Amino acid sequence: MNILRTLTISFTFSLTLFIPFAPATAQCYELVWAEEFNHDGLPDPAIWNFETGAGGWGNNELQYYKAEDTSNVCVKNGALVITAKRENYGGAAYTSGRITTRNKFEVQYGKIEASIRLPYGQGIWPAFWMLGENFPETGWPACGEIDIMEMVGGDPVGDRGDHTVHGTVHWDHNGSYASYGKSYALDSGIFADDFHLFGIEWTSKTIKWFVDGIQFNVIDITPSSLSEFRNRFFVILNIAVGGNWPGNPDATTLFPQKLEVDYIRVYRRGENLEIGGDTVVGEKSLNLQYTLPSSDSLAYLWSLPEDAEIVSGQATNEVTVNWGCTDGEVRCAVTGSCDTYHLALPVVVEHKISGPLFIEEGAGDQFFFVKEMGETSYLWSVPDDAVIQEGQGTDSIRVLWGSLFTVISLTTTNSCGSTSITHEVLKAGQYPYPDPCTPHPVPGVIDATEYDYGGEGIAYHDLSVANEGTGPRQEERVDTENKDNGQTNVGWILSGEWLEYSIEVESPGFYDLSLRVATDNASGGPFTILVNGEERMEPVSVSGTGGWDRFVTIRPGSLFLYESDTLLRMNFNTGGFNLGRMTFTYSSSGIVHGLQNTTPLLLCPNPAGNTLHIFPGNAQPGLHCTYRIVDLAGSVVLTGEFGQAEQAGQTGPARLAGEAERQIDIAGLSAGTYMVILTNAGESIQTARFIKLP
Repeated sequence: MNILRTLTISFTFSLTLFIPFAPATAQCYELVWAEEFNHDGLPDPAIWNFETGAGGWGNNELQYYKAEDTSNVCVKNGALVITAKRENYGGAAYTSGRITTRNKFEVQYGKIEASIRLPYGQGIWPAFWMLGENFPETGWPACGEIDIMEMVGGDPVGDRGDHTVHGTVHWDHNGSYASYGKSYALDSGIFADDFHLFGIEWTSKTIKWFVDGIQFNVIDITPSSLSEFRNRFFVILNIAVGGNWPGNPDATTLFPQKLEVDYIRVYRRGENLEIGGDTVVGEKSLNLQYTLPSSDSLAYLWSLPEDAEIVSGQATNEVTVNWGCTDGEVRCAVTGSCDTYHLALPVVVEHKISGPLFIEEGAGDQFFFVKEMGETSYLWSVPDDAVIQEGQGTDSIRVLWGSLFTVISLTTTNSCGSTSITHEVLKAGQYPYPDPCTPHPVPGVIDATEYDYGGEGIAYHDLSVANEGTGPRQEERVDTENKDNGQTNVGWILSGEWLEYSIEVESPGFYDLSLRVATDNASGGPFTILVNGEERMEPVSVSGTGGWDRFVTIRPGSLFLYESDTLLRMNFNTGGFNLGRMTFTYSSSGIVHGLQNTTPLLLCPNPAGNTLHIFPGNAQPGLHCTYRIVDLAGSVVLTGEFGQAEQAGQTGPARLAGEAERQIDIAGLSAGTYMVILTNAGESIQTARFIKLP
């Protein structure tokens, strides 16, 4: 059941995208999860969430999904029953139910199937389907959607009707909506007559659809444009009433209508089972958890390295472990109905202190810790003017910091021996992110969420106190998201906000800039780009892209960067857009490509009025030079040359003696900042920046 049913956009794909049908072959799957609905009352809250509300759900639907009302959703007589009723509620003329397993059960690959008896009638739209777990971050359709079964109720018309079901996928194809699906029709009767088995077999290569064991659709998901279908998905069950696809109920539609689910079961090939748990631990770590899918049809036999021990859980799907001293593997022999599978998870021992990287001088209550270790003594050391407030001799301490910024150290002693580790602490301030010692290289790519360390008012200014997004760095105020096809971005940008990035320029020259942006508004911005406090290009505006998750690449122009440039600032004079990756490349305009080994020019006066005097630092008698004057948008606005001098010491504008000087008439230039690029006959380049007065 697609969230937003629109006209399907046609795409031309390679013939290998949708692979031809082959006879369904028997595969031996092991049951790893099941919902048998073997109780009475509301659905199990440990598994199911209620989604509520009206508003059409993007498809002009007519129902209101109610919360925790057993007249719409209940479990009884060993089945889940979702009921759609003609009932005025919340401004809607119908009520129904919609439940999901988001954040409670998610699956990647396997056989997912359910035994279901469907409702029927014009305007009735039941579905058993899945969405990618990243739906809240990326939105639809970028998260991907797998419709295991949906039916458009009513009398048979083409591929619609109570006797026909559909299996479909929906995804984002280069910023546009795309879908592919096929239908399956019963030879006789309708799907409301009895329970039928609806399912998919999903691998990293294909998704295949089945009804009662008969395959009717398949898609090859290996192309990069279908990467959505190689993530984890959660399950959804619902009955919609009306909408763009089925149309509205009419006089023939009977209410109430019921969707009955006997069970949902998830299977995996035994060799594809994976152990979950920490892969990086501390020596002598206590109470580590390692798990496998739980199933009554599987038997479990766990084993560990000799110096580790199983505290509890042997013969179950989950064990608690105390680790030893060295790297090793957590192993489990899993015996199912098909075979015994020998699974292993590598585990590495790491010695690491966790705690703040930046501290204000004199700050108290600074917390540092290591992973809990058994039968271990701890000796912490802090700088001379810092004080351990509590915790010496344990695995964690609280510290009153002083004015020295060096390291915290810890020596642990246990049956593994003595180990000393350190943790560097820096004075609070502005530093590059993610490595405080390494600025972003230019040329290169800077993710908008990789703004500097330092916090509010130092490395960024964000006007909303709460973080509105769900992307990285959630402990800070910047509203980060994951909407750019899985890439991170900064969203909820408001007028007056700004972000700063430490940069390291490889060589002076012009660089082309491209930006990933998105907005649901007609336009966003403009915003300015400052380098070391200067505007180096015209303000940038963002045209409407069709949605907050519809990112496009814009190329606002080129800007000149010096090796001495260290700070990039995005100044959001006007907000109303989302910002993703920023890419700097050597200019393709042919003006300058990385001014290697340049020598600075001396300009006088600067700022200048109508005449600019140039004193080349490497002038030689008789040297012929050409010059270009370029504005900050990268456009050449003035060119010329200085002729060859006849004699050293000659007077006039072209003299080439020790303090050689040339003059350029700049009266015709508008007020602003410009760049002079001087090239001599030997192709050595000199550059300088100047300001033209009004």
